[in-house]
Amino acid sequence: MNKRHKQVKFILPGFIFYTCFIILPIIYVFYLSFFQWSGLGEMKFNGIQNFVTIFTDERFSPVFFNALWNNIKYLLCVWLIITPFQYLMAYLFFIKIPAYKYLKFMIFMPYVISTTIISFFATLIFNPNIGFLNKFLEAVGLEHLQGAWFGDPNWAFKLMILLILWQGAGSGVMIFYSNFMDISKDVMEASRIDGCTEWQRFTRILVPLSLPSCASVITMSTIWALALFDLPFILGGAKGGVSGSLDFVNLVFYRYTFGSALNGKSEIGFGASICVVMFAVMLIITTIQNKVLKKFEYDN
Repeated sequence: MNKRHKQVKFILPGFIFYTCFIILPIIYVFYLSFFQWSGLGEMKFNGIQNFVTIFTDERFSPVFFNALWNNIKYLLCVWLIITPFQYLMAYLFFIKIPAYKYLKFMIFMPYVISTTIISFFATLIFNPNIGFLNKFLEAVGLEHLQGAWFGDPNWAFKLMILLILWQGAGSGVMIFYSNFMDISKDVMEASRIDGCTEWQRFTRILVPLSLPSCASVITMSTIWALALFDLPFILGGAKGGVSGSLDFVNLVFYRYTFGSALNGKSEIGFGASICVVMFAVMLIITTIQNKVLKKFEYDN
C-alpha cells in the first residue's frame, strides 16, 4: 500500500499538469465548437451549424478544402521527397564521402536559422522586382525565364517545398545519422569480412536497423506538416498567396477566427470547429500511418 501511495505521488504532478494544459483545453475547444462567440459578450449555442458551414458553405468550403489539400500535398512531399532525401544524406555522411564534413555543416547550418530569417532571404532572392534571381537571369541574358515566383501559383508551392527541404533537412539527417552511428561496428566489420557489398550492407543491415528512427522522423514530420503555419504566412501572407497556392488550414483558422473574414468580426466558436475538424483529420492520418509503420518495426 505504501508503494502504491508513492507511485501515485510520483505521477500526480505530471498528471495534473497534463490535464490542465492538454486535456482540459482540448475538451474546451470541442465545447466552443458548438457556439457562436466572438470572444466577448454572450455565447450563442448553434449546435452543429459551424460544422455545416465548414462542409457546405459556398464561400468557405472551397477555401477550407483547398487549404486541406495543400496540407496533404505537403505531407506527401514529406513522405516521398523530404524524408528519403534526409535518409540519403545521412547515409552519405555515414560512409564518409569526400568533403562530408563540409557538406554536413552546410546541411545543418540552415536548421539553426530562424524560419523568419529564412523567409526574408527567400523574399530577397525570389522578389520579382528586386530579387537576386531575376537580376541574375537578366544579367546572363535569360530574361525570358524571369518570373513572379511566389506570386505565380504554378511556382509558389514548389518553391516552398524546396525552401523547407533546404532549411529543415538537418533535423531528420541528424536523427538518421545518429542511428547509423549507433549500429555496432562489430556488425559492420563482420559484414565486410563476409564479403558483403555496400548495397548489401545498406539493404540488409542499415535499413532494418534504422526503421525505428524512420518511424520517429515520419511521425514528427507528419505532425509538423499538418500544423504548418509560419513559413506560408510569411511567404504568402494571411490570405495564403495568389489563388490560395500557399494557403494551409492553420492560415484559414487564423484568418476566419481572428481576421474577421467570416462575418466581419472574430469568431472563436467557428475557429474551434475548424480545430475539431483538423483534429479528426490528424487522428485519422496518424492512425493509418501508425498501422503502416507498425508493420516495419524492428525488434532490437
